[in-house]
Amino acid sequence: MRRIPITLLIVFLFSLNNLSAYAQSGESFIKTLNREKAYLHFDKPYYAIGDTIYFKAYVTLGPRHRLSDLSGVLHIDLIDPTNKIAQSIKLKLANGLAWGDFTLADTLSAGDYRIRAYTRWMLNEDNIFEQTIPVGSIHAQKVPESNVAKTTIGKPDLQFFPEGGQLVAGLPSKVAFKAVGVNGLSTDLKGTIRDNTGKIVSHFAPAHLGMGSFELKPEEGKTYKANVIFADGSKSDIGLPLPKAKGVVLTVNNDSIPNTAVRIEASPSYYTENKGKDFNLQIYSGGVTVGVQFKLDSPVVSLNIIKRLLQTGEARLTLLSQTNEPLCERLFFIQNYDQINLAVNSNNATYTTKGKANIKVNARNRADSGVIAHFSVSVVDESKVAVDENTETTILTNLLLTSDLKGFVEQPNYYFSSTTDEPRKNLDLVMLTHGYRKFEWEQAPEDSNSSFAYLPENGLQIDGLVKNVFGKPLANATASLLSLPGNQLFSTTTNDKGLFRFSPLAFTDTMQFILQAVNAKGKNNTELVYNEERIPAIKTSLPAYTQDMAPVMFAYLQNSEKQQEELNKAGLGKGRILKEVKVKSIKPVKYETESLAGAGFADQVIHNKDFGNTLSLPDALSGKLMGIRFTSSGEPGGGGVPVWFGATSLGGGSSMLVVVDGLELPPTRSNIDYLRANDVETVEVLTGGTAAIYGFRGSNGVLVITRKKGKMKDLRDIPSFGVLPITVQGYQKVREFYSPKYESNATYALPDLRSTIYWQPELITDKDGNASFEYYNADSKGTYRVVVEGIDEKGHMGRQVYRYKVD
Repeated sequence: MRRIPITLLIVFLFSLNNLSAYAQSGESFIKTLNREKAYLHFDKPYYAIGDTIYFKAYVTLGPRHRLSDLSGVLHIDLIDPTNKIAQSIKLKLANGLAWGDFTLADTLSAGDYRIRAYTRWMLNEDNIFEQTIPVGSIHAQKVPESNVAKTTIGKPDLQFFPEGGQLVAGLPSKVAFKAVGVNGLSTDLKGTIRDNTGKIVSHFAPAHLGMGSFELKPEEGKTYKANVIFADGSKSDIGLPLPKAKGVVLTVNNDSIPNTAVRIEASPSYYTENKGKDFNLQIYSGGVTVGVQFKLDSPVVSLNIIKRLLQTGEARLTLLSQTNEPLCERLFFIQNYDQINLAVNSNNATYTTKGKANIKVNARNRADSGVIAHFSVSVVDESKVAVDENTETTILTNLLLTSDLKGFVEQPNYYFSSTTDEPRKNLDLVMLTHGYRKFEWEQAPEDSNSSFAYLPENGLQIDGLVKNVFGKPLANATASLLSLPGNQLFSTTTNDKGLFRFSPLAFTDTMQFILQAVNAKGKNNTELVYNEERIPAIKTSLPAYTQDMAPVMFAYLQNSEKQQEELNKAGLGKGRILKEVKVKSIKPVKYETESLAGAGFADQVIHNKDFGNTLSLPDALSGKLMGIRFTSSGEPGGGGVPVWFGATSLGGGSSMLVVVDGLELPPTRSNIDYLRANDVETVEVLTGGTAAIYGFRGSNGVLVITRKKGKMKDLRDIPSFGVLPITVQGYQKVREFYSPKYESNATYALPDLRSTIYWQPELITDKDGNASFEYYNADSKGTYRVVVEGIDEKGHMGRQVYRYKVD
């Protein structure tokens, strides 16, 4: 057996900070070092209908988890239990940080919701943060159905994972396994391994959450099968991966705290064929790959890796042949002391109800120096919000573990709550199963940027396509963007493919715009297509929520109901239930409208079926609208300006107010010649008192145009000639968490039954690592739980849980 000198490895590893980072295994430089991750810290793990979900977003860049300056926009979706998007928001990222909220409207139903977060850049690798959020309802004391029922797999499943990627005849190997029940979560089992003669060669059972391992030395020419009895009594026979006749195996022992022991063993025939040839063992950690080259001059080669020189998180070993062919690969986890040492304390161990709590935070690095870092703070009343800490998703579990692994990792915080032997050994089972690697790599293209479908957003953007009347892209056309209100005007020129983009833009809420385009000669006989943002596909399978929700959600909903009752008594509730009112008859409204007056109040309505076969909308309406004519009124394009000649019109022939899909066009843009009749569902005429709902703007009458629903939902499919009104979602206006203030001697009649006592999305420590915050407790006695977690500019993370009593 040959052992590589440890000193040689030290020389390589000490050069980590001086090497240009790169990655093997078909991963490009861009994908490795410019990979963004998103993590959301929520104020609590579950909610009730009517609550507000508060969260802090951390977006990191690269394997060292530095706060990202690549993207400026974070997209966040709230997905309901039927896999539909209930709400979508955009947040402005500043140095990788943002915070926002979702209000759970009373019209929503209880169930398992999901929140996902992503930048456009993340979509290139489908690298989307997603977390399940159980939501209950006080109206029927309904406990949300478990996610588990929605992730059933038909029957229990068992998979085997040879260490390093392969079994080789004649060589001992560790074989890991993972068992999953019909509910999508881990299950227990017991089993035996038999060869093809029926001989039992091993017994096995899970060590933790359906995972375990056993040793196997496969014999040449034999196959192996597992005979399994699952926890539900079902049985199954499952074949193990076929062993190779010759090759090498890679074995890792990560039990030792200072070192990771690595063993490479070649089969006799493989050793004979490759004796004396060069091999390369690559160690990847923190964005840096270090290679250790050696000659295969012994069937067994061993070495030790010094853990303190690697970065906390997943590290990777890859064995390459002299032709750079990957032979074996293994992930292992490093738990060093490079995280932020976070201390949270207060002057008092016990506080009074509605008393002021003062909490102090100190953040220190590995060298025991204070660090400037960004944190978020959540304080909850544990009597109302019980938490299974093992199931928690934290900044550590997400960014260091689960975001880089395949499949759902149960109870991720179990592996971080303690660094004792048992969690460490079970974490290695996660590496062997979820981190299993087999070699089906494809070489990345040399020009990595050319393969990216999505580019980073540095701000909000509006883009589209300009074509000529024959449908061909129009280069060097002038595209203009007019904001409403405010009348800000932007202009740009299309490229050789007719594409234009306005970016970066910055605005909040939803804003209305007018897109215009003219060709190089200044003519507006152009066709505009707005490229509406593409929404990523929604995954149909839900990440399972393993905490037993029935008892904790019932207690939480009881408190929410009591809190609502107290607010109603004080006249501060959201509303009261009215007595039943019986309606004898309602005249049905059978057409869609975007009119402020609503359907059925227009002076005249023309439906799509009445348009005939005319292409142009003004042509289709001519002669059908009483007292209305279409003229040019000096505007570019054809005669598509509607003018009402009614006796009460103030202008006596001035253009009407035109409303398209709820968007009021400015007076200088009232030409509707660009609209196609076939795209329009209804046209309504409002005059006199009916038009008064639009104020003075409707004094010359209002023409309300409502396009077909399908067209309204997908603006990319609606070409517009010369002018196109659009509605664009801006950044969310962030709301501040309300925290009441109580005077020391005052008496307050209204009970304070808050479950989230305090939420602070941005707490920054000073150069000495110090920060503090204060708030007032609620009326409930018991244990209050303070969670502080965050990250510094260098990507070091920290998390701490602190508890105190309220009497």
